Amino acid sequence: MASSKSKAVLAAAVAAGTAAGMFAGKHIANKIEWFKNYCKLVDYELADISNTDMKDTDIKLTAHRGYRAVAPENTLPAFIEAGKAGYWGAECDIYMTRDGVWVLHHDPITYRMMDKNRVVEASTYNQLMKLNYTGGHNIDKYPELKICTFEEYIKVCAEYNMHAVIELKYNRNRKHYGKLLDIINKYGVDADFIAFSFEDLVDLRKICDNDLYYLVDDIKDEQIESAKTLENCGISYDGNCDKNVENDCEMIKKCHEAGIKTATWAVDDVDRIETLFNAGTKYITTNSVTYNEIKQ
Repeated sequence: MASSKSKAVLAAAVAAGTAAGMFAGKHIANKIEWFKNYCKLVDYELADISNTDMKDTDIKLTAHRGYRAVAPENTLPAFIEAGKAGYWGAECDIYMTRDGVWVLHHDPITYRMMDKNRVVEASTYNQLMKLNYTGGHNIDKYPELKICTFEEYIKVCAEYNMHAVIELKYNRNRKHYGKLLDIINKYGVDADFIAFSFEDLVDLRKICDNDLYYLVDDIKDEQIESAKTLENCGISYDGNCDKNVENDCEMIKKCHEAGIKTATWAVDDVDRIETLFNAGTKYITTNSVTYNEIKQ
């Protein structure tokens, strides 16, 4: 028969296990709820800077994942629409397929945007080409829309004289970065690389002199110090994060004082864009704000 002490220990363990199980269940439920919300199509309000003090300045507007407010993100139509709208640049997210083709997709899996679920990097290019886009704005205009290759994207940038802004995903495939440079140089496109992994930028600097940007949420002193160690490396921060505009945009200005250029993502509020621009950030990535008056 168990002693009173062992019974107490057992009861505590059961209670702890129950608490842990409840915590784990709540965590999973929160993750599921987050993913459901993440998969929802954002109702962007199209806007422009034509009636602001920024109209005739050197502000550089970049279409986030292409002009995703009017066409499915990271697809050929989204980049063509960005070119037609006169964006300075077009941002994309890239992965390499299992058989070595660089393609555009934001998520590591296709679930949110396409009719079947596949892991992009674990799939061959031909396997991905069997999938069709089912998500994104105005998807009904683009039946049987397929995944876009990096080369197709670069060709559109060349056609519309747009700057390519290329996000490297998840700290992998570094040994194949040279192929990206070959495609960029083939079409003579100006290109920047951005990454949350600073190590990606370090490796890129070894093989190219393109502009680089270290992606961060809210700017911290240590990130500024890291950027200073790499030639021609700026910081691209979350423009919707209130910490970045605290104390009269103190941290943004601190970057500039350190000789670090800044960019921001992905800002759709014209007033916030103007605040960040006035703080010295000229490179603005946006989902829905353009230069010219919107005709709706």
